[in-house]
Amino acid sequence: MNRHFFIAGAQRSGTTYLHTILTEHPEIELNQPWWPEPKFFLNDDAPSRIDEYLKKYYSRHDATLHGEKSVCYMEHTEVAERIARSFPDARILFILRDPVDRAISNYWYSVGNKLEDATIEQALTNESFADRPYDKAKITGCPPYFYLQRGKYIGYLEKYLQYFDRSQIKILVSEVFFNNQKEVSDLFEFLEINPNFSPPSMEKKVNSYVPIDESNSGTIVESFLTNYYAESVAELTKRFGVNTSGWKSAKLLKNPATL
Repeated sequence: MNRHFFIAGAQRSGTTYLHTILTEHPEIELNQPWWPEPKFFLNDDAPSRIDEYLKKYYSRHDATLHGEKSVCYMEHTEVAERIARSFPDARILFILRDPVDRAISNYWYSVGNKLEDATIEQALTNESFADRPYDKAKITGCPPYFYLQRGKYIGYLEKYLQYFDRSQIKILVSEVFFNNQKEVSDLFEFLEINPNFSPPSMEKKVNSYVPIDESNSGTIVESFLTNYYAESVAELTKRFGVNTSGWKSAKLLKNPATL
């Protein structure tokens, strides 16, 4: 069986960009079609249907690596267990973004797709708004209103460590990774493929979303989020060595008196 990897998240952090540039590498075949995302391992019986999975999403027998992008995977411990049972040697990729910017982007993306009618202040400064009902037939895997929880990356990463060795997990920081050949080459080395390949789409923006009125994000919301994520961002740096130096919450921690 060919080697396999998974792009497991995080939402609105550059996973589509990552899928795009990895697809361009001649040694890699990523899930096709790329949309809708497979979300195959959300199914309880996924490990018993691997032949079906491979046949449905992959056709290149000459590929060194097969990969899948399903950003819901980050949020489900049971998915990590199912992947580990099916592909114990798999590599797991996470690409993380400043959680303040990620939450705001997630909110506006929901607004743009007519999934959200709450104000940004309601949605991003009140955890209880995450539990609102939604159409589960239309949206599978990722509850649409988990804007706040979704940015506390440390908890999700720790869950994956229950099933995968740290050496199998690669954490990318979107602000550093985008259009950075050295970072891209480091990723290719991690995946054990030709690191000298330069993806044609490396400089392109993909799946970006411009808010209807970006000014509506508001300083109150940003200030709340900066404080909200400070502890988890500090733990992310300490526990996983993630370069969060450019993130808003990390800058706040340099002056603990402001917390």
